[in-house]
Amino acid sequence: MLAWVRAVESLIAYWTGHYEQAARLAQAGRQHRSEGSIGARLASLEARSLAIAGDGVGAAGALADAERARAGMLGHDEAPGLFTFPVAKQFAYAGTTHLAIGGRAHVQQAIASADSAIRLYHGAEDDDQSVGDLFAAHLDLARGHMLLDDLDGTEAMVGFVLEAPVERVSASIVRRLADLGRELGGPQYGGAARATQLRERIQHTAVLAAPSAARPPELPT
Repeated sequence: MLAWVRAVESLIAYWTGHYEQAARLAQAGRQHRSEGSIGARLASLEARSLAIAGDGVGAAGALADAERARAGMLGHDEAPGLFTFPVAKQFAYAGTTHLAIGGRAHVQQAIASADSAIRLYHGAEDDDQSVGDLFAAHLDLARGHMLLDDLDGTEAMVGFVLEAPVERVSASIVRRLADLGRELGGPQYGGAARATQLRERIQHTAVLAAPSAARPPELPT
């Protein structure tokens, strides 16, 4: 329970923009030895936070720790549901982490990780599916394709979110959409018509989803 509390505290720090604190809290949680998937959760949280904070080396090391923790699990989580850290979610975190580390090799790994997350979530039981993680993984895929100059792939992946009912789009997904839209407006696209049209679609959805995403506040994930 102490390890899980540190994980929740790390999430709160992450979603309020305190990335180094989020990493420290996840590290602290890892000091509480526990069976089940909590070790993989904490290492994944640490990796994502370190990557956003600019520590690519530390993030890559924490990702490796998460994989070792998963491989070393003894049986299943004693308390299912909220306390479980599914493999699909671990892949989703890894995709975000690799994108934040940056560089072509990590972008390609982000695409592979996000694709694995989507495949596993689609194959899971209804209770184990996460709409938020599915949206996040699709947006990571979209950004990965964009960074590899593949606008076809970007449009295909972001379409999963743009075509969803806006009331299902959370505040964190609105933020990701806005960030992706801004990147599509960058000088590398030179105002290309296709990039501009996709950016306008993204901005339109972000504006429509913003009011419903703000209430009620989403739980951090």
